[in-house]
Amino acid sequence: MFFYLVTPLILIASSSLGLLLNPSWSVSPFIWVFILVPIIDLVLPYLSKQDADLKENVLHNFFILIILPCILFLIVFGLIVVSDSSISILVAAALGAAVGMSGGSIGITTAHELIHRQNKYMRGIGVFLLVLCCYGHFRIEHVYGHHKHVATKEDPATARRGENFYFYFIRCVINSVISSWNIEKNILDKKNISTFSLQNRMLHYFVLEIIFLFIAFFIAGINGLVFVIFHSFVSITLLELVNYIQHYGLERKMENGKYERFTDHHSWNSRHISANWSTFNLGLHTEHHQSASKHYPLLSQEEKVIEMPANYSIMLIMALIPPIWFLVMDKKINKLKTLNIN
Repeated sequence: MFFYLVTPLILIASSSLGLLLNPSWSVSPFIWVFILVPIIDLVLPYLSKQDADLKENVLHNFFILIILPCILFLIVFGLIVVSDSSISILVAAALGAAVGMSGGSIGITTAHELIHRQNKYMRGIGVFLLVLCCYGHFRIEHVYGHHKHVATKEDPATARRGENFYFYFIRCVINSVISSWNIEKNILDKKNISTFSLQNRMLHYFVLEIIFLFIAFFIAGINGLVFVIFHSFVSITLLELVNYIQHYGLERKMENGKYERFTDHHSWNSRHISANWSTFNLGLHTEHHQSASKHYPLLSQEEKVIEMPANYSIMLIMALIPPIWFLVMDKKINKLKTLNIN
């Protein structure tokens, strides 16, 4: 159980080394995520507890709530470090990217868990973590859009077969903002509330993100803006890389004018142990879509119909190299079709 605390903290600690020791240590979180985690997952077994053995206690909430002060520490301390006039813009960018590895791998995955919670304070913490990555609108698009339209062309975050990550990234980022605005507008319209009223959550997120950027500039000038922009860019890229690999090439069929219900056939599941410890069971994605409010310790660890061929870190690397990605994943999709699975 304590690995859900220790493993995220290792990444957070690695992101802090460039700030605490020397900017050259900014490479540390990249080494941890893309080299060491895959090696660990090669040695360790898959998550495999029976559903009846899954338990949740107060410590599981503690593990996830402690992430907020850790991310805040990285950002605030990072801004203080880059405020030094001897720090170049390039160094500020490198330090921001290192912090972004925690922002994307840990901060946004924590936010993802919390925005599905029933408790409004938990949801608020989740939104705050998203704002720190300048991606607050994800709360609306993910909960009301992605979960409804997943594995269809109506979902910005579902990658089509043959679509490389770079094209997907541009399409997804732009369309998710548009989609989340339209979703919020429709919610307000049903309540006879003006789109530009103070109750529009999209306006809240935009204003908070602008204030965040202003504070960064106030503390550290241009270096502060560069630090936050690179932190946000890396965080958002990691988030959308994960979205890309989770549903790539999978599509719900249309039946009688409606999409078929979501099943195990519409999400790539991953039970690799270290990657799941690091991301609060984000890899157990199939059941998350079937029961979005279920807390991370209770997500099923049983083998699903469609499983990723490698752990998240390797899958992310493959996604960044389209020829390799298509070679591996399209072949796997073709095999699923011959089995009449997708």
